[in-house]
Amino acid sequence: MKNRIISSSIFIIIGVLIILFPLYILPVCPLPEAIVTPVDTMSHGMSAMNGASSELAHSGHMHASTGKIMKCFWTARAEIGIGCLVIVIGALLLISRTAFIRMGLSMATACISLLAAAIPTILIGVCSNEMMRCNMGAKPALVLLSGLLFIAAVVNTYYLNKKTKNR
Repeated sequence: MKNRIISSSIFIIIGVLIILFPLYILPVCPLPEAIVTPVDTMSHGMSAMNGASSELAHSGHMHASTGKIMKCFWTARAEIGIGCLVIVIGALLLISRTAFIRMGLSMATACISLLAAAIPTILIGVCSNEMMRCNMGAKPALVLLSGLLFIAAVVNTYYLNKKTKNR
């Protein structure tokens, strides 16, 4: 019982931190604001009485354009999914009574932690500018959290494996 509470608490806390770091603690580049630009249309009205009179009429037509969405924004979105998955696995660890199921969940979490580390480094990445806050803060934090999650999952798998062999 004690192992379930400790390991599930560690997984849930790390999952919450994986979500919070790129969003609030060390935030990545935000989604660019939509830039709304008016488009004027010309309407030429020819009056039969005046001959060649034209007037400019504004139709109120608008175009919305967005700036470039940075890679770190998508990294943060992917890490939200990873963090939610880790939280769910932590909850499943808490309610699972069988050591073999908990061992399987811990092995899956070890694999998920490798994916969590690969997202900001290999798969999606962050901004190319080394001085951006996502490079200096969020990326190292996510890699560190992924490493801690991997270590916790491997230690829990080893402990559960040893516990099941002693039976």
